[in-house]
Amino acid sequence: MKEKILELRKKGLKIDEIVKELGCAKSTVSYHINNNGLGGKVITDSLISKINEYYLTHSKAETAKHFGIGASTVTKYTENKRVYLSEEERKEKAVKAVVKRRQKVKEMAVEYKGGSCQRCGYNKYIGALEFHHMDPNEKDFLISRKGHCTSWEKIKKELDKCILVCANCHREVHEEERNNKGLS
Repeated sequence: MKEKILELRKKGLKIDEIVKELGCAKSTVSYHINNNGLGGKVITDSLISKINEYYLTHSKAETAKHFGIGASTVTKYTENKRVYLSEEERKEKAVKAVVKRRQKVKEMAVEYKGGSCQRCGYNKYIGALEFHHMDPNEKDFLISRKGHCTSWEKIKKELDKCILVCANCHREVHEEERNNKGLS
């Protein structure tokens, strides 16, 4: 019985079709196909052709959803491994790349400026460290805004015009500047 069940499953028959063909219990068919790695959706040669054809003009995620299979199954059975991303997937990928680059630039910049607040020595959380331009008139760009698409050499030149301070000290520096200008 087991051999017949597996043979029919390999031909692409669904569980209910095998039950009908052999006249046995559904639990028996399920048991044998699951224990022999034939559970889940049956991937026939015909289905593989359809997946390949669809994948040529759709993303991996769209193909998986369309056929009710996992993305890894799409990868396993497709000949054309080129990934076509949907508009949303492209945008998400671009945002992730920018975030990753900004984080890397921030880490490099903090390290370049000594790794801690130049006023109080704070160094526990990189997100609380900021760059203060000593002379706002010499500022070519804001490191936090343009740093993701600027060369490291240009960023270092801009950092040389700054001090590294924690968020609290940065507020104090600005307050001191306002007091010195008589703006308090």
